[in-house]
Order: sequence, then C-alpha cells, then structure tokens
Amino acid sequence: MDINSASSAILANFFNYGANWNLILLIIIGCSVVSFAIFIERLMQLHRSEIDTNQFIIAMRKNIKEGNLVEAIQMCEKTGGTIGAIVKAGVLKHNRGKEQIESAMEIAGLIEIARLEKNAKILSIISHVAPLIGLLGTVLGFIQAFAEMRLSGLVDISATRIGEAMEYALVTTAAGLVVAIPSVLAYNYIVSRVEGFVLEIQTSSAEIVDLLIDREEAYS
Repeated sequence: MDINSASSAILANFFNYGANWNLILLIIIGCSVVSFAIFIERLMQLHRSEIDTNQFIIAMRKNIKEGNLVEAIQMCEKTGGTIGAIVKAGVLKHNRGKEQIESAMEIAGLIEIARLEKNAKILSIISHVAPLIGLLGTVLGFIQAFAEMRLSGLVDISATRIGEAMEYALVTTAAGLVVAIPSVLAYNYIVSRVEGFVLEIQTSSAEIVDLLIDREEAYS
C-alpha cells in the first residue's frame, strides 16, 4: 500500500460516520447549545431592561418641572432599565450646559446599548459558521466514499460503507442548516429589539435634555 492509499485509509477511518465521537457533529451540536443559551440570556436581559417609558417620562417631567431633582434621580435608580440609567446620567449634569448633559447621556447610552448587544454577534457568527462546518462534513463524507471505492476496487466495493459515508455527508449538511437557520432568526430578533430600545433612548433623551435646559433657564 503506497503513502496516498494509507493516508486515505486513515482519513476514512477517522471520519467514519459510525464513530462514537464524531468531531464535526460534536462541533455543530456545541454551536447549537451556545446559540440557544445566548438567545435565552439575551431575552432575559432585554426583559429586565424594559420599563413603561411613557409613565416614566411623565413622572420625570413632573419632578424636573417642580425642581425635585433628588427625587428624579431616586426614581431613575428605582426604575432601573436602560432608559432609567441614561436619564439619570443627564439629570446628574442638570447644572451644566446642554452639550455636557447631552454628552453624559450619549456616553451612558453607548454603554447601555453595548450591554444590550453583548454576545449577540456570536449568534450571527454561528449562523454563518454552522453551514460551513456542515459543508466540511459533507466534503469529508465524499472523501471517505471515494476512498472506499479506490481502496476496495470495483469488485469488492461495500455498498454499506459507501452508504454510511454518503449518509454522513448529508447528515452534517442538514445539521449545520438546522443550527444556522434558528440562529439567524434569533440574531435578527435581538437586533430588532435593540433598535427599538435605541429609538426610545433617542426620543426620551431629547425630551429630558429640553426639560433640564428649560428648568435651568427659568431659574437663572
């Protein structure tokens, strides 16, 4: 047996579909577990960050107009969430200029958005990588099938072993797609929710800045 035949035999045995620890399928399964865990964790984080924005802004408007800034800050801390943290950053700078207030809220907004988007990119990466891993398994399956044909000869070809190799090739492709499709949907859902937060941040921040500036001008 020459070197090429020996290497083909080793490759065929290592990536045998019936192997107990199939590397490609294990990687795809690992990707599915990571994707599911990240999606659930992001959903929980987004849920914790949600508040009734309209009620919060109404209460903040009342406190700011009446000059109850301490109560306004306490309300932000009690309410929590993304909007609460950003508004608090602006209220703490109430005695500064408009640019400094906006800057403080912008920095707080960037921090909060980064917190909301944390690990979401991993879903996108998995959605792109999982089909490629499945395709790698397909290629390896075909390599195994052709190696069986070449090593066995036309007379002694084992239909069972070739069938196993082809089945392996198809299973890995299907597994990669099964992981990738939900990961794409999960990533886009998370992104759409974050975009909704960004819109709320922009509208709420603009109103709070105007209220703080009007109050300072009225007391100056």
